[in-house]
Parts: sequence; structure tokens; C-alpha cells
Amino acid sequence: MENYLNQFNVFYINFEKVFEIAMLLDNEVVTTKEKTDDSKHRTKLSAKIQALLAGVFNGSAQGEYEFSKGTNLKKTVEVKSTNAIILRELISSIKLTDTDIQEAQEGQLIIIDNVQLSLQNEEETRQMKLIKQGLLDKFTHEEISVGELLKNIGQDHSYLITSKKKMDEKYLFKIPSEVESEFENGYTIDDLFIGEVSIIGIHKGQRTISDLKSTFSYLTQENKVDDDEILDSDTDEHKATYEDEKAFNYIDLLAIVQRIKF
Repeated sequence: MENYLNQFNVFYINFEKVFEIAMLLDNEVVTTKEKTDDSKHRTKLSAKIQALLAGVFNGSAQGEYEFSKGTNLKKTVEVKSTNAIILRELISSIKLTDTDIQEAQEGQLIIIDNVQLSLQNEEETRQMKLIKQGLLDKFTHEEISVGELLKNIGQDHSYLITSKKKMDEKYLFKIPSEVESEFENGYTIDDLFIGEVSIIGIHKGQRTISDLKSTFSYLTQENKVDDDEILDSDTDEHKATYEDEKAFNYIDLLAIVQRIKF
């Protein structure tokens, strides 16, 4: 898998997970490197000295003079350990891609390259972003801040995202929702859905969207239709239920990156 993602820009990284796995592969972190420049200069002088010796020995001769000079220069270089550098070390060890997904084992590291992403719980996400930004903080009920209460309820809220490749949605993963610094380099959740990205993670088998629950979604979900009620197959409720029960390859997400071409 070496050089599979030679140059990339990081959208999202779960640094704690990536660092832990990278340390399992190699628990040494390089901080400095020493470079040595060895250069040798060799000069060879060949000259006929017949003219020089003619007056003395009345003969001729040929001589050589060799001069060697060596230079040794050592440079100490400080190594900057960035998120991308740590991630690159992990990527170089991954053997599985989406082309081999049928042979994937649970717990195996995987790269899914060049996919388009879609947000599955957009309405819930927009509500939670407003709550976490403090829009409801000034509203109180019996001296209890409604906004603060909902913030506590929404601490385990995540973005539920599926990926599409060649018009076929295959993968599901989640990203914990935070107030600040959710994504790298100033990106936001909406930037993930523009163009294609690559996903690095751990394969966790088959899961459905309804398997991924949070306290907020549990408390705010709409009333379910009774079991004996028949739904029209064209209704929005039926389509939503179908998506919730559709099986995806679930990925325990480590990072989302974008290829860079020079």
C-alpha cells in the first residue's frame, strides 16, 4: 500500500486512534535526522619529464602524482511530526482496499479511495449545531436552561455519513459532532460533500443506519408507525425506513483525506 496515497490533504483525523495504531506498528517516533555529506576530491597528474631530465641522465621517464582530499559534513535536521506524517506511516501499512471488500475481515484496516459522501441525518445535525452554538441558551423552563440541557443530551451526537462509489452506496461511518475543531485545516462538515475523498478506517462488518443511535436522536425521533399499519411504498416514511434498514459496510473512521496532484 506504500505510495497509494502519496500526497494528500487532511479533512478529518481521529488523531488519538491513528496515533495508537501507528505506535502498535512502530513505537519509535523520529525527532531528528543526521545527514552526512562525504565528498572526496582526487587529482591525478601525469607528465613527461624527458625534457626535465634530459640534461642530467640523457634519458626519459614518466611519473604520476596523486592527491586525495576528503570532506565530511554532518547536518542535524529536526523532524516535524504532523498529523499527516503520522497518518502516512499508518497508510503505508494498509493492505486492504474497497476492491477487496468481499475478503475483508472485521477489525482489518482499509482504504476506500475516490468516493462521494452523503449526510444521512441532516435535519438532526442542523438542529444540534444550532443548539451547540448556544441559540437556545437564553430560553429557560423553571430556571433550567433549555439550551444547556439539550447540549448535555446531545453530547454523543454524530454525523451519520454514507459513501457512494460508481452510483452504489456501500459504506457507512460516523463522525462525533463537536462545537469547535471538528475538522482539520478550517474545513466544515459541508466541505466533505464537495467532490471525491478517500476514507481510512477499520472494517467493522455489516451495519444499518438505525444501528447507530444517540441520546438526542432517541428522544427526538418521530413516533413510529404501528406494526399493523400498512404504508404506501411511495411515501417518504417508507423510503426513510428502507434507508434506515439498508445494510452497509460499517467503517470505524480514522481519517478522511483528499488526494493532491502536482
